[in-house]
Amino acid sequence: MEVETFKMTATTYEGLEDVLGRELMRMGADDVNTEPCKVTFTGDKYLLYEANYELRTALKIYKEILNFSFESKEEFLEQIKNFRWSKILNIYKSFNLKVSAKTDVFDSNNLDQQIIDIICEYFNLKSHKTPPHNVPNPAVVIEVEITDKTCALLLDSTGEPLSKRGYRASSGYDALDEVYAAGLVQLSGWKANTNFIDPMCGSGTLLIEAAMFAYNIPAQVCRENFGFFTWRDFDADMWKDIKSDGKIRIKHNGEFAHKILGYDISEPATKAAMQNVKKAILDKYINIFTSSCKDLQLPDGENTVILDPPAIDVYKKEETKNLFANISQFIKHNIKNSKIWLHTDYQDINKAIGVYPQKEHIVVLNGKEQHLQLF
Repeated sequence: MEVETFKMTATTYEGLEDVLGRELMRMGADDVNTEPCKVTFTGDKYLLYEANYELRTALKIYKEILNFSFESKEEFLEQIKNFRWSKILNIYKSFNLKVSAKTDVFDSNNLDQQIIDIICEYFNLKSHKTPPHNVPNPAVVIEVEITDKTCALLLDSTGEPLSKRGYRASSGYDALDEVYAAGLVQLSGWKANTNFIDPMCGSGTLLIEAAMFAYNIPAQVCRENFGFFTWRDFDADMWKDIKSDGKIRIKHNGEFAHKILGYDISEPATKAAMQNVKKAILDKYINIFTSSCKDLQLPDGENTVILDPPAIDVYKKEETKNLFANISQFIKHNIKNSKIWLHTDYQDINKAIGVYPQKEHIVVLNGKEQHLQLF
């Protein structure tokens, strides 16, 4: 039997598109194409499930169910009317609909309600009933993307963003979400061939994502729900196979012959980090200590370090001065045997610490412009 393939879109943070594209190519996706904040690709249902389970730098995975061109609003609405909505819905399947429109062809105000009315009329004509809609936790989320004279209908296969890995027992000590942290690990060029050190680990997100990367643990191994679970064509047996295949590929202790170490000056932060590490079942792979970065004695051998200092408040002059001094001392004392990356949104960080990077920084956006610099 011929396997159905279709177009999909994976969204991500600006600056991580190439990383996500490489992940998809390694996974066997076809027609991989990067665009700002997203990567489009083609594949089958197995790849859709696998992408949700395995990808580290994707936020959402969407399945395209319809794509068409139009010259007028009438033509647009006619295409919506002609779609066989029973492929994805029935009178018992609740749905929500979101419209994103960038077009001069017609006024898109109230377009979402017009499309909902068309869908409801489709089912009303067949069974005199309509699917529940505009409800909390719908079974199906439909995204309508209109650009100029083209329209794509997409199904959200993910549900809650893939940054919600399910291992965070405690938070509040860093601003990194899981997808962004996984992106930083891969942008650093770390190939799990050196020790990985986080001297300001906060709640431990970078450490956990590094360990999952090093041991090839699926990104969503701790997560219990995905959007596609409630779809009409959900294949429970295929999903079990995906999870089984993912677990088979996990490396065992000893296959990664290096250390993953975290430090933080705050004891409550290190306790929170260990809670998260334990919930991720990674406590035998990650060690965390309470220590100021200026006092660290890094292990022998090669080290890859990502320094992610807390947000810098220039109005707290003494605290900021000490932070800059600690960062400066750490980099100067450890630069010979370590590849040190500094991640911050503070524009004058190099002048403040008196150390300058080896090459141009990488710009990543997570709500605001961030910089990742190699020293």
